[in-house]
Amino acid sequence: MRSVPVPVLSVMMASACLLLAACGFQPLYGGAGAATLDNVSVSVTGNERLSYLTETALMERVGVSGDRAGTLRVTVSTAQTPLGVSADGQASRVALNVRAHYQLDDGTGAVLASSVVERIVFETPQEPYALITARANAEQRAAEALADALVRDALIGLRQRETARTRPDVRPAGGPEGS
Repeated sequence: MRSVPVPVLSVMMASACLLLAACGFQPLYGGAGAATLDNVSVSVTGNERLSYLTETALMERVGVSGDRAGTLRVTVSTAQTPLGVSADGQASRVALNVRAHYQLDDGTGAVLASSVVERIVFETPQEPYALITARANAEQRAAEALADALVRDALIGLRQRETARTRPDVRPAGGPEGS
């Protein structure tokens, strides 16, 4: 395998950065939206264990600071759906469907609200303690996935609001106003 010389690699990286800058690319985890999400308090209600896990995962993602600029309120609900059934009628795989409704408040009113759905599938072993462990593991994975999805969804919404506010109102010159 041939290696690419360092100067050539540097030129390629610089040109890639220039191309990204020219197309208007902005990273999602930057800007005013990310700053807004950094200064919120998190409140999660619903299923006790999953709410606690989701709140902990969200606090890891948005951080914990002393000055709270807003509140992220999340309501979590769950449902289990059997996917596979063994010969004796017992579920062999279960889908843990998690729905979260959130509201992000910046201190002056609702900024945005939406729902996020996650589906985590886990095996259901016959041993009772193994089943408890499998469900606990599925809840932990669901909380992590839900926290990632909530942060991503909120950042996208904040970025869209930021872009809509900064976009100039463009109207054709000399055109009729009413049409």
